[in-house]
Amino acid sequence: PKMRGLDLERGSVLFEANQPIDQVYFPLTGIVSLLVVGEDGMDVEAATIGNEGVAGLGGLLAGDASFSRQTVQLGGQAVSIYREPFLAAVHRSLRMRAVLAAHTDAFTSQLMQSSACNVRHDAEQRLARWLLTMADRSGQASLPFTHHAVAEMLGVQRPTVTLAARMLQTAGLVHCKRGTLTILDRSGLASAACECYNII
Repeated sequence: PKMRGLDLERGSVLFEANQPIDQVYFPLTGIVSLLVVGEDGMDVEAATIGNEGVAGLGGLLAGDASFSRQTVQLGGQAVSIYREPFLAAVHRSLRMRAVLAAHTDAFTSQLMQSSACNVRHDAEQRLARWLLTMADRSGQASLPFTHHAVAEMLGVQRPTVTLAARMLQTAGLVHCKRGTLTILDRSGLASAACECYNII
């Protein structure tokens, strides 16, 4: 009964790194990016959270500070609950604790795989994986992202994303239009992605 529905606005910051977490968010159709911010001010996406997860959990159980900047990457609907009633529910429910433990394990595994992916795989494979992940978590095949935004999320230069997107488009897997990337051939894109997509 303490949960409330809300709209997540694209670009809004839910939490800044090292700032207090006052509530948790369960995205229903939106996507939240967890960003590591460098000293130069550049962001690199460490993970995304969509309808499979919860934003604001990192740091919540052991303390109250966010480990990362958590920004709405794709607007949509969510439900949220403030920290105190959420923790009270967790303490009362063995099942809730078990679900959160399973989620934490899965999320840690995703982070580890993503870190390995960033080192091992080329930009085309990583772009394919990222597009598939965004589509899975949003339920949309047409994704409103510029090449510049994708480059920031992947931690590469914009021309690298443009080249990788052109290669995927030439193969008939995606369609690129200013500010939008549309998946045309999902199974083909999955084949172009690295094995990390299926693992994650």
